[in-house]
Amino acid sequence: MAFIIAQILGLFGAITIIVSTQMKDKKKYIACNLLAYIFFTTNMVLLQAYAGAINDFILMILTLISTKYEKKKFPVYLVVIFVIVLLIGNVITYSNIYSLLPAIASLAYLIILLIKDMKKIRKLNIIVRFCWMTYDFIVKAYSTFPLDVVSFILSIVALIRYDIIKKEEKNTI
Repeated sequence: MAFIIAQILGLFGAITIIVSTQMKDKKKYIACNLLAYIFFTTNMVLLQAYAGAINDFILMILTLISTKYEKKKFPVYLVVIFVIVLLIGNVITYSNIYSLLPAIASLAYLIILLIKDMKKIRKLNIIVRFCWMTYDFIVKAYSTFPLDVVSFILSIVALIRYDIIKKEEKNTI
């Protein structure tokens, strides 16, 4: 029964993420993401995928705090605190090599929140999407896996479209 509930919550999380991308207002976008992280965290706990659960929970807190620094520089001390919390959380939840995938995704997401260069963000997003896609499949989060695959493919398409094709067009002009 826990497996079925986990899949349903994962699906709700995936739908909530999709809905969040359609929000015009930043506060509603953040609210949807926070709700999605609640669904994803619970999904991972029910699947006993504790590395994913701790990382989803930390990302929820990180997303909430990052909104406070939208227009100003993210303090270095907060970056250090989040890196330490992520490392501690992942050491505690380590079960096998695959349990490191959420840690890699979370650290890449932290970097994404700190940088402005969209070319670098697109490259890092491919890493984030690949890590979560692989981890979700391994821990049997089958309801979120298809969204991960689509997000991974769309991340590659964006990289090709904006960073490779546009670069080639600039060079031929």
